[in-house]
Amino acid sequence: MEINTVSLKNYSSLRVGGEGKMVVVTTTIELVETLMYAKQTSKHVHIIGEGTNTFFGDDLSRMLFIKMEIKGISLEEFGNNECTVTAYAGENWDDLVKMSVEKNLWGIENLSAIPGTVGATPVQNIGAYGVELRDVLVSVSAIDTSTFDLVEISNEACLFGYRDSRFKQEKGRYIIVSVTLQLSKQACPVLTYKPLNSLITKEDLVISEVQDLVVATRKAKLPDYIKFPNTGSFFKNCVVSSSQAEGLRTQYPDIKLIEHGEGYKIPAAWLIEHVAEAKGLRVGDVGTWPDQPLVLVNYGEASAADVIHFSQKIITSIHEVTGLTLEREVNFVH
Repeated sequence: MEINTVSLKNYSSLRVGGEGKMVVVTTTIELVETLMYAKQTSKHVHIIGEGTNTFFGDDLSRMLFIKMEIKGISLEEFGNNECTVTAYAGENWDDLVKMSVEKNLWGIENLSAIPGTVGATPVQNIGAYGVELRDVLVSVSAIDTSTFDLVEISNEACLFGYRDSRFKQEKGRYIIVSVTLQLSKQACPVLTYKPLNSLITKEDLVISEVQDLVVATRKAKLPDYIKFPNTGSFFKNCVVSSSQAEGLRTQYPDIKLIEHGEGYKIPAAWLIEHVAEAKGLRVGDVGTWPDQPLVLVNYGEASAADVIHFSQKIITSIHEVTGLTLEREVNFVH
């Protein structure tokens, strides 16, 4: 096991963080050995994939970072129309989506161009354009850090919710090693969200057309984190009851409400733009992206304190007017 001192700024797409100790693992055995070492030395463990949903504090001395590089993908066909795909945690998520599209396997095309690794996807229960990971996930294999055993966790046992899962609720208990998804050889597009609904009437729709539209839409709205460091959506959308929604509609007749279970989802971007009036706002080196206020950008040498302060101002201004409290979707490790 080789431990190196690294700048965590280089492992965050927001480019924020101090120095810390890191171990790179390429096998499950190496992962378990590193977890045992962390326990023996009383270090807090954090798994790093591609760092596209994370930023770090300055003092990371109590942490041991594990860079997940366990890779591999396998497919198993059954029946005429179904196929399971098992991918290890270190694989790039979008590469997996591209592979599924190339093989004409439906189910995750709406999740195209989401950055990060496969292992991170169940933690957030990633979702976009009407599809969430839980819609296709069969099970997750993970190391239980309380026993160091490899366990299989079913979809139901993952306790998925909106941008939520068991892996968030029991933070640090499980380290995901692989995920198994069930995809379909038969066309089953989900076209309920704009702009994908423009494809509803299209005859002979092929999976690559859905993928292309998702990718083009994301590119048009979201900045390239290589040029403009960011972590994508910084906040979760708000989920409210029907009665709350009606009250907000009275206050804001043009508010955007999306049916969600027995209540409604309110896009955080709408609240940031129309309630906080923070679209395109910049304070020092931190600001919201002019085309998508849900994205916070590091325009220079922003610190973790700068990011926290800026985001808290947005949270406070929305709460004071509406009573709603935005939650961070991004992981802050410190």
